[in-house]
Amino acid sequence: MVWAIVIAIIGIILFRFFSALSKDNDDLQGRTLNDKFNVIVHMINDAAFNGNGSVTTLDKREFNLYEDGKNQIIKFQYSTGHLTITWKYKFFQKEVVHERQFNNVRNLSLFEQQKIGEQMIKEMTIVVERHKNNVIGGV
Repeated sequence: MVWAIVIAIIGIILFRFFSALSKDNDDLQGRTLNDKFNVIVHMINDAAFNGNGSVTTLDKREFNLYEDGKNQIIKFQYSTGHLTITWKYKFFQKEVVHERQFNNVRNLSLFEQQKIGEQMIKEMTIVVERHKNNVIGGV
C-alpha cells in the first residue's frame, strides 16, 4: 500500500516535470531563448558590456552573453517555466558568481522583463562592489 502511494507521487511529479518541459518547447517554438527574453538580455548587455556583448547559444534552453577580452560572462538558462541567470565576474583573478532564479516567466510583459533586468543589474552592482572590496582588502 505504501509503495503504491510512493510510486503514484513519483509518477505525478515526473508527469508535471515533463509537462513543464513540453510547455517550454511550446514557448520557444519558432524563436530563440535570446528572443524570448530580449529586454532582459539588452539591459544586461548594456550594463555589463556597453552593448558590445554577444550571445553564444549552448542549446535551445541555454546561452551565454559575453564580450571577448572582458572579465565577466552571463549565462541564461530556461527550464520548466523558470529563468536562471548566472553572472560571473573576475577581479584580480578572483571570481565571484551571482545566480538568481526567476520563477513563472513563461509570459512576461516588457515591463516585467524590465523589472527583472533592473533587479539583476542592481544586485550584481552590489555583489561586484563587495567582491572588489574583499579582494583589495585581502591583498
